[in-house]
Order: sequence, then C-alpha cells, then structure tokens
Amino acid sequence: MISSDLLKKLDHNTVYQDALTKVNKLLPNLKSRIIIGIGGIPGSGKSTLAEYICNRTNQQYPHKVACVSMDGFHISKAKLSAMADPEAALARRGAPWTFDSESFIEHLRHFKQHPSKPLSWPSFDHAIGDPVLNDVIIDPDIKILIVEGLYVLHQQHGFEKASEFLDFRWFIHLELEHAMAQLAIRHQQAWGISAEEAKHKIQINDALNAQIADLSQQYADHILHII
Repeated sequence: MISSDLLKKLDHNTVYQDALTKVNKLLPNLKSRIIIGIGGIPGSGKSTLAEYICNRTNQQYPHKVACVSMDGFHISKAKLSAMADPEAALARRGAPWTFDSESFIEHLRHFKQHPSKPLSWPSFDHAIGDPVLNDVIIDPDIKILIVEGLYVLHQQHGFEKASEFLDFRWFIHLELEHAMAQLAIRHQQAWGISAEEAKHKIQINDALNAQIADLSQQYADHILHII
C-alpha cells in the first residue's frame, strides 16, 4: 500500500501527473471497459505508478479504477518443485516460464468479456513466497483495470496473447543501475538479508529477468521516463 507521504510527493511529479491526466480523461466518455498494461524491469516503480493512479482517480471517480499485479500468477513453489529440474526452476523463479501465463490471459479475457460479473484476482504473499488465490475482487463497477508486471508486454511464453486485451501499453523506463539499487533495498527489507546477499540474488536472477523485461518496451505505445 502506497503511503500518504509518497502520494503527496508524487502529486508534484510531472511524469505521474501526466499519467494520471491520461487516465482521468478516459473515464467521462468511457463506453466499455479498458485495460492499461504497465511493464518495466524489476524495481522500476510499476506498482507505485499503478497504485498512485488508482488512488487519485478513485477520489474523483469513486470505484471506477482498480490496479492489480501479475505477481499472483507466479507458479507456486510446490509446482516448481515438481518440475523436471526443480533446482533450476526455483533458482530462476521470476523468469517468464515460471508464471502461469494461460491463467493470466484468462483473467484479462474475463474482465473484458464479462463486465457484469465480479472477477477474483490472485495476489502474491511475499511473506510465504507464494500466490494467494482469489484474494482481490474486482467489482462490475470497475471500468479501468491497471495491470502491472514484468511481462505484461512480453511477446513470448504465452504472454503475447495479452495484446488482444490491452487497450494501452505503457512501459516505465528506468536505468538498470537505479532499478537494481531499489530492488536490493526491497530484498533486504522483505527477507532480512544483507546488502551482499541481495546483490548476489540480483546477479543470478533478477538482472537476467530485467534484461528480458526490458526488451518488451519496444511494444509499448507510451514510455514513461522516471529518471
């Protein structure tokens, strides 16, 4: 959950204000539901942008915008452990093939094709390191769904099918050095590990995922330059 102090700070950030304006202009004349996909490398601020827009837009248009993450579509540790090479699967968790892209696409389809029905969306519990099924309920009143994640714009491993349902494709561009520094702090806070351990984790996995995710910015129709 984004803090009130950060919300106030972002109220003075031109990149965030431009993004907020784009969304607010859509709602008054919206005839059908739309999905905004936000991609970016790890630590680039995807969830912060999505939560900020959701918070501020719903103040003006209550209960019309929801933001969700594709993190809930991580394949569980139990299922990864049952794969042919469980050690590699767990070591590379966060790579495109360690997500359930088929279920992700089905959820996007449901939002678009069944507007009168509520939609349950999975979240991800970092404390246990696994998805929580049906944790988020998206009501029929929601008109704009903001979906953020590493591979929202990815064009392989089944994620390419998302293009059919994405009305807007945004990508947050942040230099790798800045993103990995922010990610290292997040790892230390989440798992209580040292700076050196966080750096090692990033080198063997996160940096590789970042290279894959970064390639998808070529499919964006709007690129946001945070720094």
